[in-house]
Amino acid sequence: MILHAMKGNDMEQSATGERGAREVVQFLSDHGHRHVFGLPGSSMVSILYELQGTDIAYVPAIHESVAVAMADGYSRVTGAGVAMLYMFHGVANGLANLYNAWRDESPVTILSSQQASHLRTPGWTIGEGDVVNLVRPYTRLAHELSLGMSVRQWMESARRASTGPQPGPALLSLPEDVLEREAPAMPLRQSDRSQASTPDMASIAEALAGAERPLIVVGGQLRRFSGSADIERIAAAYEIPLAYETGFNDRLGVAPGHSHSLGNLGAHAMPAEQRADVVLLIGTRALNEAHPRGDWFPAARFVAHINNDPAKLEETVTAHRSLAHDPASAAAALERELAQRPAPARLLEARRKHLAEVRARDLPASQAAILSPYAPAVVALRDALDRGWFVDESVMGAVAFMRGLRSTDGHRYVGTTGAALGWGTGAAAGVAIASGEPVTLAIGDGSLRFGALGLWSIRERNLPVTIVVLDNGGYGSTRFYERSYMQRLGNSAPFPEPAYNGSDFRAVGTSTAGIIEGFGIPCTTLTPDDDVRSAVEAAWAKASDGPNAIVVPMAFE
Repeated sequence: MILHAMKGNDMEQSATGERGAREVVQFLSDHGHRHVFGLPGSSMVSILYELQGTDIAYVPAIHESVAVAMADGYSRVTGAGVAMLYMFHGVANGLANLYNAWRDESPVTILSSQQASHLRTPGWTIGEGDVVNLVRPYTRLAHELSLGMSVRQWMESARRASTGPQPGPALLSLPEDVLEREAPAMPLRQSDRSQASTPDMASIAEALAGAERPLIVVGGQLRRFSGSADIERIAAAYEIPLAYETGFNDRLGVAPGHSHSLGNLGAHAMPAEQRADVVLLIGTRALNEAHPRGDWFPAARFVAHINNDPAKLEETVTAHRSLAHDPASAAAALERELAQRPAPARLLEARRKHLAEVRARDLPASQAAILSPYAPAVVALRDALDRGWFVDESVMGAVAFMRGLRSTDGHRYVGTTGAALGWGTGAAAGVAIASGEPVTLAIGDGSLRFGALGLWSIRERNLPVTIVVLDNGGYGSTRFYERSYMQRLGNSAPFPEPAYNGSDFRAVGTSTAGIIEGFGIPCTTLTPDDDVRSAVEAAWAKASDGPNAIVVPMAFE
């Protein structure tokens, strides 16, 4: 396809019709994609063939969930990622990590091959199925093309939906004949979607300016929309504590080493949450909870919630004011409004005292018992963000890392709020390919088992990924919740001990190190007496030679 630059109301258009597969490849080239991820299949060979003669690298995976996770991780660095999946079963295999990408608003486009349009049935042929309705709940756009449609036009539509003001995954189902046959030339108008309005932050600024115990809760959306620096300046200038959204975070909205950062709202920042009189949640869900507890912010006289997606406003917490807007624009407007409301010295001093008090509070014993086993690894990895990217699938350890990481630049933290395990290995590969920088992957041994096939991709590309496995002998979070269930049963519990069915791997199956080494990645298993920091530094020193791993033993309970 030959594209001509737009002038005024002119439209870009192709001089001649092109095969659909060629239009896909031309789209990828025109938009600067240097890598695509996927598994090959017979109905998509036309695209694979057309990639020849381009500078686009096809990065293979050995499971579709890994391909989607790689595209997700890649998109966190470059702003867009593409995965190619083979028909219905391929998309079904990738659905868990598509769900993660949906939760995290990752700009990922999935290209699914499909049975030829003239042979389409309700699903009677091998691999055929309704891909669009399978993924529709977890995409910004999902559509199946038919013969005669412009592939380029729909590729552009998918890009706009995926990377636009409300980003997230998009999927196109591409029948084999649509890819192999030429379609008529279609006029194409390129568009740029943006939010140009400035939000009215006066009432929120007024509430924060007069608060004695204000609190700002940040979510990953703030980082993704480039609003973190504004909120960090506001917190420092007006002595406002900062907390991460409760539970998992896809990005860190502010730097973990910021002077006013307390950690996760549901753990280390809980004393500030309980006492806050004015609360701003910005770029968060409200709130991102696996087990909604309710009764948040009991002392607050004013709660405001800002999220770019109207559907994500006030999901489990009701605010006094909610605002659907780009959180970066909102943060910039808030900074301007606060500058017109200087805080008196007495109030700033009271806030400093409050910050010191809530920071000094110990975790409740029940939470400390959960997080304390992670301490050796957290301390050892405290400066991981200063060494490169940090991909976090440590599950229950994520809260500990949010407090323990000390970098004053948080942009290289990557996690997922979806909690569909098996994401971390693929995401780490995608981040490493996109950034060209070292990556530290903190991952639980349970998560590693879910995502073991991603190790093949890390090894195949010889990526500079240091894998730190926090090994508690299986699925520690499942065991925790079983013990919690027994506590709720109390004296009525019929059995004196937990069953741990399927969550205790201490004496079954291949060891964690055996799994890793089976994919050709060197692995060192530490003992409880070994110094984790020394092992981490030794592993980082070898990262330029390719991947390596450390297994850090943790308490079983």
